[in-house]
Amino acid sequence: MRISELCKQTGLSKDGIRHYEQIGLIQSKRMPAGTRYYQDYDENALMRIDIIKCGKSCGFTLKEIKHIFDCTDKDELTLTELRPFLLQKLKELDDRAAEIEKMKAIIKQNLAGIHCD
Repeated sequence: MRISELCKQTGLSKDGIRHYEQIGLIQSKRMPAGTRYYQDYDENALMRIDIIKCGKSCGFTLKEIKHIFDCTDKDELTLTELRPFLLQKLKELDDRAAEIEKMKAIIKQNLAGIHCD
């Protein structure tokens, strides 16, 4: 798919997609179109962008996401070697989820005390 379609499906800007490609998070193939060329993105790029967006919203840095992608793409690390990093990230996510639940309880408590007259 062309970059405009990838933008539409992911909600990212063209600059965002180009940035992800430039730093090696996603890849495209250069395809001819008459005298010009365009970048063609496959379903893997779509899947990776979904993972990137989710990872970022959960506190992963692009560097950490790239490290995971690189390790799995190149078979540099086994899951056993990647395990300590993933366990740490899982703990961070659990801690964050607990904080979110705590804030939700505070908000609900405050809303319960508000009376509309």
